[in-house]
Amino acid sequence: LSSSFNIAQNMRDSTLALTMPNLSISLSRLYPFKRKRKVGKDRWYEKIALTYTGTLSNSISTKEDQLFKSNLIKDWKNGMKHSIPISASFSIFDYINVTPSFNYTERWYARKVMQSYDPTAEGSVRRDTISGFNRVYNYNMSLQVNTKMYGFFKPWKMFGDKVQMIRHVFTPSVSFSYAPDFGESRYGYYDTYTYTDTSGEVRTVEYSPYQGMAFGVPGKGMQKSFNFAIDNNVEMKIKSESDTTGIKKISLIDQLSANISYNAAAETRPWS
Repeated sequence: LSSSFNIAQNMRDSTLALTMPNLSISLSRLYPFKRKRKVGKDRWYEKIALTYTGTLSNSISTKEDQLFKSNLIKDWKNGMKHSIPISASFSIFDYINVTPSFNYTERWYARKVMQSYDPTAEGSVRRDTISGFNRVYNYNMSLQVNTKMYGFFKPWKMFGDKVQMIRHVFTPSVSFSYAPDFGESRYGYYDTYTYTDTSGEVRTVEYSPYQGMAFGVPGKGMQKSFNFAIDNNVEMKIKSESDTTGIKKISLIDQLSANISYNAAAETRPWS
């Protein structure tokens, strides 16, 4: 648990920036399904782990003489954010590693700002602040599968006996990630208003009622991507009189990797 209080004041124009408070709560990794009395090997669901981080923010930027006249809901930028990542790691056939993960984020706001076209308002946009509890959430999930394959090569005698062995580690991996489109109307994170410009054309403006809030708003666009990657490492063992073991390891290729991804949600250019 940690908390902070900040104040910045500009004497030239009496501008005041105040944060009161910033509060952060974090929990260490938990295994909610782990048995209290362990018998035998861990079951697959006992490897599921989660953590939690919560952040409360309350800040304002105003003139010095307006600070105590400000409204906590309308004028202060406040909110709370919860982050809960859940992950696990399993082994299949003792050689294939599977790592699923799920990340959930939720924001709490005490207001939202709706916009509409009004030619008499500043910038021709009318902004109405609506007080109330607003829950803004988003999530994403992923699954990664990888393994390691080892190859050993004993050099020919033409190289002498100095080179003992060459080892090649080949690591292929496949991953999938998904996140829905939080710009869809059913979530209510984005809205529109229309107006007619000077040439008679009807224009549509998109905005978010939560734009400018303490913890922002989830992004738009669905994510549904596959990633394929390979990694290579090559080491060589040689005789060495300077080493106490008589053998020295030399890295020939520390990391040679390549990857390609495919976004199934993209309408154009899905390959990367």
